[in-house]
Amino acid sequence: MARPTYILAGGGTGGHLYPGLAVAEAIRRWQGEALVVFACSDRSIDRDILEPLDYPFTPQPVQPLPTNVARWPGFLGAWLRSRRLAADMLGDLQPQAVLGLGGFAAGPVVKRAAAAGVRSGMLNPDAVPGRANRYLAGHVDAIFTQFESTREHFAAGDRDKSWAVGCPVREGLAEASASEARRVFGLSDDRRTLLVFGGSTLAHSLTDAVVNLAEDLESLSDDWQVLMPAGDLAERALEAFRQRRINARIMRYCDRMDLAWAAADLAVCRGGAVTVAELAATGTPAVVMPYPHHADRQQWLNAEALCQTGAAIIVDDRSAAAANVDALRQHLLPILRDGSCLADMRAAADRAERRDAAGVIAEWMIEAGR
Repeated sequence: MARPTYILAGGGTGGHLYPGLAVAEAIRRWQGEALVVFACSDRSIDRDILEPLDYPFTPQPVQPLPTNVARWPGFLGAWLRSRRLAADMLGDLQPQAVLGLGGFAAGPVVKRAAAAGVRSGMLNPDAVPGRANRYLAGHVDAIFTQFESTREHFAAGDRDKSWAVGCPVREGLAEASASEARRVFGLSDDRRTLLVFGGSTLAHSLTDAVVNLAEDLESLSDDWQVLMPAGDLAERALEAFRQRRINARIMRYCDRMDLAWAAADLAVCRGGAVTVAELAATGTPAVVMPYPHHADRQQWLNAEALCQTGAAIIVDDRSAAAANVDALRQHLLPILRDGSCLADMRAAADRAERRDAAGVIAEWMIEAGR
């Protein structure tokens, strides 16, 4: 009997790949012998995420749709090469089902699979679908969303195949031990932890704003400590906090986000779909600073449900360092100083709905072979 095989197509950001990895784990829980192959982008972040794992992956030359007409020939050439690569993958692997993970790297494989009659689905964890997912929606058999409201952003004819299942998060994310997390990161047991996390790209404006609050945070050092993956701002952050009397653990990158969430009593973070899903899964209260340059305010809308429950507040990223520092002084520092406010946010976060989105999607894919 042929080995059950599935293709997960997408990449270019951690926000596309990490939900796919959660689905891959769920498939293997159901079918331990399954082969799960990723068709990703050729960006370095995809290789960095996938290479340490035991899932085969194939980078595609496909590029995002350019806004500059002069770049269209390069885009079309890359699209055609990716279409041929997709045809070869489908012919060689004969997958039972294909799942698009969102973004430009999902297009070639999902469209080819759908045209060939392979069961094809699409994951859209953001509140508002992007161009690639709106394009693919008419071709797939099912659309899996994080939010019920996302359905209204698709064409009327595609809404009946949209299922609001949540956003897949990796198994065990909410089961990490707080005591182990503190030990691994060198954090104190007798202080609360502020996690500063700018998403898979470790957003500069968010990280920079907290670095500029080092003096304010020093005044709270008896009660709080800081955990911050800071990317290429790590050296600057280390220098800023080294001069202050506060326990701050700064690193370039954190490859154990399960432990980071376990350590966190409060997060300052972006509003990416995966981050919002992980806040809900781990019951972590948050000050969310959405990415400010999406015309559709995508990250603001992602975080809105958590804000409505009281588990989070939104602070607009003004893209100006001084304005961001002032905004965090106004909204973050009062939470750090008021234990009852933090307790209320934690209680609201603990009540957040938790769904096994990865399991639902994996079961749908496996059903194709039954």
